[in-house]
Order: sequence, then structure tokens, then C-alpha cells
Amino acid sequence: MDSEVDEVARVLLQTVSNSPEFVQKSASQTLGIMVENATPARAMTALMDTGVRSCHAPVRKCAAELLLSLTERIGVTKLAGTPRAERLAHVAGKLAQDCHQDTRHYGQEMVKMLLNHQKFKTLLERSLSTHDL
Repeated sequence: MDSEVDEVARVLLQTVSNSPEFVQKSASQTLGIMVENATPARAMTALMDTGVRSCHAPVRKCAAELLLSLTERIGVTKLAGTPRAERLAHVAGKLAQDCHQDTRHYGQEMVKMLLNHQKFKTLLERSLSTHDL
């Protein structure tokens, strides 16, 4: 399944963006199942590549929620030692400042988690102004 994660994430996130609410809910649940069954690193990369950059608020919310669950599952200490650490810090900061309230909530929760690790704290300070932290 890992080889298809990027494409599956793209299609499901697109479904979240332009479908009736019940279809959005099903697509979000399916994305959650995909995230649980794919390699965490691959799922995280797919969500950061596709979901966070979307101009549609429901897509960003879905991606933010799943990124938060992945961050909790993997753990901040383990993530700090990966090549994705800097990008994750930047994405979390961006989501924490999103115009959509639910997306912002998930982003802020992620930032709170990341601030507990010194490396992420430094990366977040570089990525965000101290006022935003």
C-alpha cells in the first residue's frame, strides 16, 4: 500500500474538498484508515504534500487532524531525529495560524506537543515569531 499512499491521499483529500458532507465524512474516515495502515513517515509526507497546501478549509482540517494523530502515535522524540522534523515544525506553525478554527486548533495542539522537545522548540522559533508561540 505504501507505494500508493500519495495518490490515495490526493484523491481522498480532493473528495473532501468538493463533496457533500456525508461523502466528506466517509473520505476522512478512509484517510484515517489509510494513515493507520501505511508507514507513518509515508502518510505524514503525503498529508504535508497534499493536505496542508490546499485552498479548501475542510481538506486542511482533515490533514491537520491526521497529522496530529500521527505526531501523537510516533512521538515527538522519535520525530525530532528524522529528516522531516524541520518541515513538520513549519507545517504545524502554519496550521496553528490557519483561518479555519478547527484547523487552527489541531495545529495549535501539534505546536504544544512539539514545544516539549528542544529541537522542535528551536525549529518553531525559527519558523514562527515569538508572538505566535
